[in-house]
Amino acid sequence: MKKKLLSVLMCATMVTGLLAGCASAPKDTAEKSTAAASNTADTKSAEASGETKSTTANLKIGVAYCQLSAPAVKVFAQGIQEKAKELGIELIELDGGWDPSKQTDQINSLVSQKVDGIVLNPVDGTSIIPAVKAAHEAGVPVVMGAMNIDESGSEYITSFVGADDEDVGKSAGEMLKKALGEKGGKVAIVEGSAGTSAQILRTKGFEEAVAGSNIEIVTKLAGDYDKAKAMTVTEDILTKFPDIAGIWVHDDTMCVGVVQAMKSMGVTGKDVAVVSYNGSKAGADMVKSGEIIATSVQPLVEEGRTSLDVLVKAINGEKVESWYKDKIDLLDSTNVNDYDPSLLW
Repeated sequence: MKKKLLSVLMCATMVTGLLAGCASAPKDTAEKSTAAASNTADTKSAEASGETKSTTANLKIGVAYCQLSAPAVKVFAQGIQEKAKELGIELIELDGGWDPSKQTDQINSLVSQKVDGIVLNPVDGTSIIPAVKAAHEAGVPVVMGAMNIDESGSEYITSFVGADDEDVGKSAGEMLKKALGEKGGKVAIVEGSAGTSAQILRTKGFEEAVAGSNIEIVTKLAGDYDKAKAMTVTEDILTKFPDIAGIWVHDDTMCVGVVQAMKSMGVTGKDVAVVSYNGSKAGADMVKSGEIIATSVQPLVEEGRTSLDVLVKAINGEKVESWYKDKIDLLDSTNVNDYDPSLLW
């Protein structure tokens, strides 16, 4: 367990979630919007191009969240609420509570209430497809925010605002490969909630990045974007695999639990290389203290603001892109002390 890791950090910008955390676009959507992605690398660009020009009077918008108690989702919701206040829009906000069936019922209910549009932060990107299809057929536009629908349902959505989570995972894999060196070692993944695009694609990208190296992924366990659960699963990992060399954690909320578990078992960041994601203040502090190698800043507030802004534009007949891709900033020991804290959540 007392492996000394090379202090080699990858200093790069990742163009990529949710939330945690918190999302990502299927590849067919990416192909359809190559030009859009290059023109909208930062979600702020959707608003920077000009505030919604058409009227927002009397609009009623439904917002369906995967789980409002999740810290990253709260920050995403903050962005939606801020934008709604600016535009004078009525919101009907619903909490899916990590229950796919409940969220399906909520989408159907919003359609029955004749909302003008829906921002959807899905519990499960596949099971929600029938409800999204029904909304589409009823003429209700749906914008996916922070996490995406499965690619098989992409024809029914208006747009997606969020990260390329497959790239997020690839970048994490590259960081751990550099940290562990040619020797490699055993690595675990603490994932977000099963069925979310973030969980699926962050793991997929990581697996692709480490394939062919001497890194062995020995276990993948769900932390469900929950600090306490992540702490429990990490204790299990450290007990079962005392020679673990690295851990890829899907978001910073869970990473706090991961680090707490390590501390409780006498394990430090020099013993186990940890890479996280989301860009919370807690995540930045763990980088500063050397407890983790790196985290990355997902612009959750801007994701929320842009999701609503894009939806309103679509409702008013304005042309919108199929994907507004996040610009993701990597935080490591080389830049964390100089990074603008106002950009962290």
